[in-house]
Amino acid sequence: ALTGEASLRVMLGNLAISLIFVLPMLTMGQLADEQRGGTLELLMTAPLSLSSLILGKWLASVALCVVMLAGTLLFPWILGWYGEPDWGVVFTSYVGLLLCCAAFCAAGLFASSLTDDQVAGGLVGILLLLPFWLMGSAANLVGERWRSTLEQLALLPRLRDFNRGIIDTGDLAWFVGFVFVFLFLTFRTLESRRWR
Repeated sequence: ALTGEASLRVMLGNLAISLIFVLPMLTMGQLADEQRGGTLELLMTAPLSLSSLILGKWLASVALCVVMLAGTLLFPWILGWYGEPDWGVVFTSYVGLLLCCAAFCAAGLFASSLTDDQVAGGLVGILLLLPFWLMGSAANLVGERWRSTLEQLALLPRLRDFNRGIIDTGDLAWFVGFVFVFLFLTFRTLESRRWR
């Protein structure tokens, strides 16, 4: 970096933004392909609760994200070889990325539950996540009245603390709430399909 600081802040921030586009494409077939192939009905009538099915699909996506993030551990190793990074900041940055993965996979799973077309599911997932990214920039363009509301909903301000080495319980609650809301919406979508 031009500052001479041994930091991954810029790289990890850009990685979080790229996940907005990558993870809906990863999860687009989770339920859409099951619907198109007619196997979703079999899964829904199996001796398995609907919540277990949804949690299993979500955890599988998150596990794949962990493998993808493990591939980026080469960068902190190189940084440690040539500099003296703050390993606490590196750790919290990866915690933030993992929380992003969990949240984005939940939104992608919901998008996949809305359609039987994989590509449409991926595009809907991206369209669901983009406003949470753009709200951070939009907060600077609106008046004081709306600024705090948009900042509360925005994604990027939540990641800034993680990239500074701070784990804030408010940020953790935001990500947990985000995951819960989208998994609940997925449950309701599939539940309504069960009774058609």
